[in-house]
Amino acid sequence: MLKTPTVLRAAVSAIALVVAFLGATAPSSAAPAAEVQPRDQCHIWVEVVPGVFEYLNICDDPGDDGGGGGGGGSGPICDLGNEPYIEFCLTDDMPCFADIPSPIPVESWPMEDRPSSSHIFTWVHCDDPDSDVEYNDADWIRPYRDALPDLYEAVYGQLQTPAFTLSFTPEGMSYVGARTRFLLDGLGDGEIIGAEAGPLQATGTLSHVEIDPGDGTPIIECDPDLRSTACEHVYLTMSYDQNALDLEGRPSFTAQARLIYDITFTVDGEEAPEVPGVPNTLESPWNGTLVPVGEIQALVRTR
Repeated sequence: MLKTPTVLRAAVSAIALVVAFLGATAPSSAAPAAEVQPRDQCHIWVEVVPGVFEYLNICDDPGDDGGGGGGGGSGPICDLGNEPYIEFCLTDDMPCFADIPSPIPVESWPMEDRPSSSHIFTWVHCDDPDSDVEYNDADWIRPYRDALPDLYEAVYGQLQTPAFTLSFTPEGMSYVGARTRFLLDGLGDGEIIGAEAGPLQATGTLSHVEIDPGDGTPIIECDPDLRSTACEHVYLTMSYDQNALDLEGRPSFTAQARLIYDITFTVDGEEAPEVPGVPNTLESPWNGTLVPVGEIQALVRTR
């Protein structure tokens, strides 16, 4: 067995420890014979010399200095070097991959057979050495670590921001130089939770609220709890030249607000690291209200 130099082994082992948090495929299947074997954590498929690929053991052998409790092992039980069948072994000689996220609607999953909440029901594709035809079947799979980035996109897409309304005081009409206070209703408890995709789930926590007063001034960043704490703005011009009209027919500024959420991901309930390319914030659509702004004028009388 080809062994990596000590320096390479240490570097690759460190990388393996980082990604190992995301887990590997757990043995599961709707049929007893279809037992999914996880990808070997001690062996990786690398280019050892230009154009030559082999499995290298990145775990310490029992005889190495320093103890090395990993154990070398004999490598994967099937050949995982033939794209796209590189993710797991269904049998001793059948390399496979699964469709993750699952294209099968959740309402069509046979939930009575689900091994755990971490499993998804999806199509499994394998390279069957005993046949010229690809093996395809739907089965329960616990997403393996290399498929989790795709699941991140799926659970992120399931997050939905609440419908909210924006209002202001003084109610009905504001005035130049006066403090216009914006309030939001319908924010809930400030947390949004997405549906689970296998072991992965996304949660959004309201970070802050952005308000565009509509008068050309910069966007205001406000406290996340606008149910009780208002966000204030002072209009310096009247809205008489605006095209938008409120219900009374008065020209108005179009004030808008949107919610900004911080997104965290958990794997089996434990916080997962961020994945490059997957956003860690979520913005709601803009929602607004019309703010007519007038001017208070003093009438001076002479005797």
